Amino acid sequence: MSFPALLDSTCSIRREALGIADGQGGYLASTWNVLYPRLRCRFETLWKDEEIQAYDKKVVYPRYYLYLVYRSGIKEGDRVYLDGRQFEIKLIENWSEQKRYLQIEMTEIERK
Repeated sequence: MSFPALLDSTCSIRREALGIADGQGGYLASTWNVLYPRLRCRFETLWKDEEIQAYDKKVVYPRYYLYLVYRSGIKEGDRVYLDGRQFEIKLIENWSEQKRYLQIEMTEIERK
């Protein structure tokens, strides 16, 4: 079975667009613009969270994986919208740097 045949869901990826600067270092409003609409993907849930204390910093490993065909321009901090749920991208792995497939690790932000 080929990799694209395993992609059984559809999601969209969005990036934050900052609004007008408020003059105090912030922004009055921001929106989430669609970067990639209707991407075929595969969503998997990890069984548990893992936390590791290292070098005075607590690292929390994400709970969800998303697999998809390679798309350029996706970066950490972008959001994935899938079945009414929102996830923040924490890590992107380009398998063997071949620009064929992506494995994205994410954490859930909001469930509607």
